Amino acid sequence: MVKNKHAPMRPELLSPVGNWESLPAAVENGADAVYLGTREFNARINARNFSLAELGKVVRYCHNAGVRVYVTFNTLVKNHELDRFFNVLTQAYMTGIDGVIIQHISFLEPIKKSFPGLAVFISTQGAIGNVSSASLLKAADRIILPRELPLAEVRRLVNAGVKAEVFIHGALCFSYSGLCLFSSFVDNRSGNRGCCAQLCRQKYNDAYPLSTRELCLVRRIPDLIEAGVSGFKIEGRMRSPLYVAVATRLYRKAIDSYLAGRFEIPQKELAEIEVVFNREFTEGFLGGDSRPISPEKPMNRGAFLGTVEDGKIIVRRPVAVGDGIGIWEGGGVRGAIIREIMKDGKKVDSAETGDKVDLGIRVKNGTKIYLTSSPRISLKPDFPISRTAITTPERKTPRLKLPEITLRAAPALKFLVKAYSLAEAKESAQADADIVFYHVFAPDFPERHEWREKSLLGAYLPRIMTDAELSQSLSLLDRKKPQAILAGNLGFLPHRKGYDAPVYLDYSLNTFNDLDLLFFQAYDVIPMLSPELSLNEMAHFKNKDAVIFCHGDIVLVNTMIELEAKKLIDAKGLIFPVRKEHTCWQILNSRRFGLFNDIRRLYDAGFRQFFIDQQGRGAQFVSLYRRMLKEEVPDRRLRKGYTSGHLYRPVK
Repeated sequence: MVKNKHAPMRPELLSPVGNWESLPAAVENGADAVYLGTREFNARINARNFSLAELGKVVRYCHNAGVRVYVTFNTLVKNHELDRFFNVLTQAYMTGIDGVIIQHISFLEPIKKSFPGLAVFISTQGAIGNVSSASLLKAADRIILPRELPLAEVRRLVNAGVKAEVFIHGALCFSYSGLCLFSSFVDNRSGNRGCCAQLCRQKYNDAYPLSTRELCLVRRIPDLIEAGVSGFKIEGRMRSPLYVAVATRLYRKAIDSYLAGRFEIPQKELAEIEVVFNREFTEGFLGGDSRPISPEKPMNRGAFLGTVEDGKIIVRRPVAVGDGIGIWEGGGVRGAIIREIMKDGKKVDSAETGDKVDLGIRVKNGTKIYLTSSPRISLKPDFPISRTAITTPERKTPRLKLPEITLRAAPALKFLVKAYSLAEAKESAQADADIVFYHVFAPDFPERHEWREKSLLGAYLPRIMTDAELSQSLSLLDRKKPQAILAGNLGFLPHRKGYDAPVYLDYSLNTFNDLDLLFFQAYDVIPMLSPELSLNEMAHFKNKDAVIFCHGDIVLVNTMIELEAKKLIDAKGLIFPVRKEHTCWQILNSRRFGLFNDIRRLYDAGFRQFFIDQQGRGAQFVSLYRRMLKEEVPDRRLRKGYTSGHLYRPVK
């Protein structure tokens, strides 16, 4: 029991709603707000979701109950979808919704200007993990932080003035928020577009090394409230109404008990949520668990009931006839319903914690039994909910004015290469690369006067950085004075003016349309287009002053969770190399990407800057692609073992 010393700010509790059945489950059990999606531009596109016609009814129901409604528009949007995106947003706005969640930071200013009274939250997919990157988004009403941040970093952001929202319960992604192309390149189902195939839940190396446990921060409620976090978010739009009900009232009770001055963990609800959905709980990075992995099984397992010995089990929690159980035997799991319970030779309807009983199942000694369902768990709360109705605003149709996109030609032809050693950097320079990027934290990164090659030597800044790491990288830039910079983290942008060198952005920034290009180029940087775009989609950009990923290793996963294996082998025998880069680990695609002769199509479309990232062979491919732009080079045999990615298969 924890006593609170003063009256802190009341955080908003947000519950997930993927269908009509989950809506009352969230509202009746104490949600302050619900978040949900329409059937477009929504990162849970496979949930049932809501039509635009239904959205008005949702808003009326929620507002009458005193609950706010936030709509997820949190997927990446292609150029040809921009009109439809803002049309759908306009229709949603007119229903009286309270806010939207977006991934594209370039959309923030146009939405705030054109949709008065609408709150705009930046999705966790925006990967805003340091104060510097958050400083670009002062117009945002809230920033949903990456789940990889420890509590100290959350406090740092809030103390810097960031209105922060954090996930407090539900599934954890193995990849750092917004930096995953796994499902996209392996299964043509983009997680950035709401179609994640959950490949991290599949088997690799005969185990499930990428399958994360279930986040549960109920014990951290006092810390998060005292830190000043504005929003507490429960994950789970693909889950059952019962999950939504139990998770919502678990955190409603926990929050209210702390605000009332005597914090208590709701033991009944905590026991119930273990049954309803549980992959083993973890407090994740926020609670200091840097390896929140459950490699044994990737699915919901329920609550551990006990182990069978000589046909009997000492139950670790109450159980009754009619409850559902999972029986873990022979490497598999099968379900059953308890039809009878024998205790001390007599039939009973139920058993209490510590009872030794026979559940009427015949399995080997050592078999684990999990409680997976119980009719005793209710959708309805056992406490009153009191709120004041919200007045739905009457709105005028907004006059949306997007920034004008003007044609912008690319500069002269340039080949950019990322090197993984100083020797590689020199080889690429000698192969006529225009700029060679080398990791800014490499101990042997030379100072400018030590670099004697014709090519420019650039510094690569990693994709994931805390404020402290960003500060270290800036100090290195000041000392080493590189001739160019390739930034993988948004936090560099506020510091761009301090460097008299060309600056490029890595594809980790998910540049997907001309509005993104315009936003980034306002900072005098040149972005690299996302490799999720097709040839045709790239060719139809109005602005050609961008870099095209040309050749090499596509990073599928960036993760803060340590990977011990040097490679991952899936059930089909595909091999995914693993490497460590600075403080994170990366999973690479099983096949390297190559434009080959398709580079000419993009050159003819007006692009002039191309990026090569193949460890050990970057120099070789600079020469090859320069030759391909000058003359016809047969590439059929060269393409063997390579992938064309999304060049001809646009992501869904």
